[in-house]
Amino acid sequence: MDAPREVKHVIYPEGLLPLTPSRSSLSEDGDDATMAGITRDIDDDSLSVLSMVSYPDPAGRKGFTVTDDEPAKTVFEAWEVTHGEDSMDWSTWKSICGIKFGLRWKTLDDGFLNLNPLSAYDQGELADLYTNAVREYEAKAHKKGKSYAQDLANRVFHLEADIYNRIQHLMEDKMRATNKTPFRRREWRIVVLEEGEFQMTDLLPQRKKKGLFRRHREKPAVSRFFIIIRGEEVKTTKEGGGWRLFNRHSNPWWRIDSRETLEARREHREHFEKVNRKLGLRRGPIVRDMTNVRRI
Repeated sequence: MDAPREVKHVIYPEGLLPLTPSRSSLSEDGDDATMAGITRDIDDDSLSVLSMVSYPDPAGRKGFTVTDDEPAKTVFEAWEVTHGEDSMDWSTWKSICGIKFGLRWKTLDDGFLNLNPLSAYDQGELADLYTNAVREYEAKAHKKGKSYAQDLANRVFHLEADIYNRIQHLMEDKMRATNKTPFRRREWRIVVLEEGEFQMTDLLPQRKKKGLFRRHREKPAVSRFFIIIRGEEVKTTKEGGGWRLFNRHSNPWWRIDSRETLEARREHREHFEKVNRKLGLRRGPIVRDMTNVRRI
């Protein structure tokens, strides 16, 4: 039988209570490492932030966060879009002189569109990739006077509709997630877009040009888009309470309207009270005589 292990209890200073009941985890060597530390008043928002930043996911990865000494730091993120179109196959065949001809196409519902974050990049590496992409574009002789930003905007605009919509939803989600404070305004922009192919081998397969005049090459089975987005602070305010909220049903003049409405009601009531005093009229209780009412 194993020898009993001693468990040490955590003693908190007077007036400080643990956020959760104290727990101890014992190693196989009998070393007791307490898991609960001294915690002070923590509200729900702070607890939510701490849980997202301090605690890793099941794979052991922690969330990226900007340090307190760099609140206006520019942030880069790498994302990957993989897209596979629905397969096409002949569903009807006809044989003429022993030669089969396809008459009708059948679409197989096996397409997919995935959006995944690429966490194996640090901030300096992503910044260098963006800088190198701009330099490589500017070094080309056939740029035809277009800037890198304009060329990027054109390429994003001409993406297929489902790919464009998926990236647009990503940008909208990042805007909502990073603009919940009333003191800072942040914006996200696409700064790098590279179209490639999902690779399972060291080299890509050799493809022949297809079509009547062989002008276009065969499309890859799975397309891959490498994207870098940049988030940066564009506006701040030091006013008390930050920027004010409004929506489609809000009334910025509600205080003025309420005051004027109360004053009008008060004047209306005082007018009738003055008239009643002059006429000597007093409103008494309304009594209904029910003695002569026939019962049915």
